[in-house]
Amino acid sequence: MSYPSPIWSTAAWVTCAALLSIASVSADPGPSAGLSPAGGSLDAPVPAVNVTPAEADSAPAEAAAAPAEVDAAPAEADSAPAEVDTAPAEADAAPAEVDAAPAEVDAAPVRSSWRSAGIRVRARAALVVDIQKGEVIYQKNATSPFPVASITKLMTAVTYMGLDPDLDKRVSITRRDVYRANWTKLRYGERVSAKDLLYATLIASDNAAARALARASGLTIKAFVERMNETAVSLGLANSRFVEPTGLDSGNVSTAVDCVALLWTALQDELLAEILLAKEHRFGTNRRTHTIRTTNRLARDQASASQWACMGSKTGYIRRAGYCLVMRALSDSGDDIYAVVLGGPTSRTRFTDMKRLVDWSVKDSRGTGPRAGVGG
Repeated sequence: MSYPSPIWSTAAWVTCAALLSIASVSADPGPSAGLSPAGGSLDAPVPAVNVTPAEADSAPAEAAAAPAEVDAAPAEADSAPAEVDTAPAEADAAPAEVDAAPAEVDAAPVRSSWRSAGIRVRARAALVVDIQKGEVIYQKNATSPFPVASITKLMTAVTYMGLDPDLDKRVSITRRDVYRANWTKLRYGERVSAKDLLYATLIASDNAAARALARASGLTIKAFVERMNETAVSLGLANSRFVEPTGLDSGNVSTAVDCVALLWTALQDELLAEILLAKEHRFGTNRRTHTIRTTNRLARDQASASQWACMGSKTGYIRRAGYCLVMRALSDSGDDIYAVVLGGPTSRTRFTDMKRLVDWSVKDSRGTGPRAGVGG
């Protein structure tokens, strides 16, 4: 088995890590909500983060015991698909495992980028990086681990593709796949190609599809999750840990920095890049035809992003994680922006935070104001 190659060359990875270290400041005594701590120093080191998420072996044997996920609530008025990110009602029924997330997650100190005082972000963590310019434009708790909900599915897809799978393989949906999946369009007994399972997992955040995809690898769920964690280590994602393939369990934790690396890794694969860019996909099973749509409102509504276009994204939500989004945006002027928000209080604020951050980053790159990164 060959693991995916690191997304960056060694030199590029070291440069990006150094930028994050330099742009970080010491923890402010009180919450700053994305504002710069008084007297913050560019030379202050990023404190080490030691979090011990739930071990993969302690996860349920199947994600069947996972809480009902929010990928399913059709709360968006713009005819959005039933989405992980919009239905808090189901999350209230989450089992104890979800509420048992490590205390360190809630206790993460609030840290912000130098000179980012003009931007207020309501999410618990955020990061904006301009890849081409090598700038960390904005960061808040960027190296602190948080539950990442369905962003986990990016690692599921990357791990699966690293196994050199047969994408034409037909997979039967089992009762365990659909049990308490909450958001899924698939039904017990349907036969779906592995390629369409990838589409359903990443575009519609379908939980039954993610479980079926893990089974399609030929590994047990436990072995597949172990492979997910091995893949994370091979990619240098030191603060990421996964306990099941859907994101329903809050034991799936990562950082904003690692989420950027994970999305970038996924986009290096031609098929995954094609899937993550798609707004809609239509596929057939042995029983019916499905039409699925992206859960990212910013990708669906490009009119709201006139200066940039979404080039790949993944949403996520469970009650313990809050509303999450990782996205790549390409501006009209060629800026290549990767941005993450984790732990948003509502679906609306998640998209508002992301749009504000990307709009601000693109606007400032045109010389209309100072950027918060080292290169500013």
